[in-house]
Amino acid sequence: MKAFFVALSAGVVLAVIAPASAPGIEPLVTNFGLGTILHPIQEPQALPAPNCNGPCKSCKEHVYIFGVNGWNPLCLGNFNGLCTYLKRQGFEKTYFGQLYTSYWFANKIREIRHNDPQARIVLVGFSLGANYVQNVANELARDDVKVDLLVYLVGDFITNTPASQPPNVLRVVNVRAQGLVVTGGDLFFNGADLDGARNLRLKCRHILAPSRRETVEWMMEELTALAYEPAAPQAPAANTVTGTNAPATGNPALPATAVPVSTTPGATPRTLLLPPLPSPQPH
Repeated sequence: MKAFFVALSAGVVLAVIAPASAPGIEPLVTNFGLGTILHPIQEPQALPAPNCNGPCKSCKEHVYIFGVNGWNPLCLGNFNGLCTYLKRQGFEKTYFGQLYTSYWFANKIREIRHNDPQARIVLVGFSLGANYVQNVANELARDDVKVDLLVYLVGDFITNTPASQPPNVLRVVNVRAQGLVVTGGDLFFNGADLDGARNLRLKCRHILAPSRRETVEWMMEELTALAYEPAAPQAPAANTVTGTNAPATGNPALPATAVPVSTTPGATPRTLLLPPLPSPQPH
């Protein structure tokens, strides 16, 4: 317990003294924390397949994920483990930050938007980190910088207000669980369902949310929908015997990087069959 408060105090000091222009500093715990042992990631048995109404191509290299942990520098909830899992699934441009090391995220996202026109920006905040990414999204909104996906992971202090759904954010996912014990459990602060968002509910304690199988499955659903798009149609291979464009054996029209998927009626390009979002209500 003493080590926890020492680490927490160090984080507060770093947050105060770190200038905004300084390069990003590494969190005290990045790839390994207490949650790695206490709450290992429950990996799903199967991953969602992309649905592009035809052949797909992966755009994972254009997906940038920025995850912010809560008031928990030793990563008891294993949110860093969730970020590491996403990296292993091919989302290599996943950045993990603590509350005191994520001050550079907004500028990094602006830089990405300038340099990569195909970029898909994802903000994920766990616990108090949900409020942090909410602030980042609103800061980017002032510059009209688009955010493709905003995920609140047990944001107990997130309320159903316009600030929780900035106009520059294309999709919001809001995951709730039991309230944090130190703030009274479910008695006082337990977040809120958001109008126009995908609202999900976990039956577990607050600290367990990042490691639960349902959380991993939901994250992979959202990211898969974001990371694939229809593959460009390919011209039929020329038949060397007749000189015509008759199809050759095999499937030469399918690029090597394409992912063959079944066609689902009503599916739209680059979209996994996710639950539709409700219409936002006026505030």
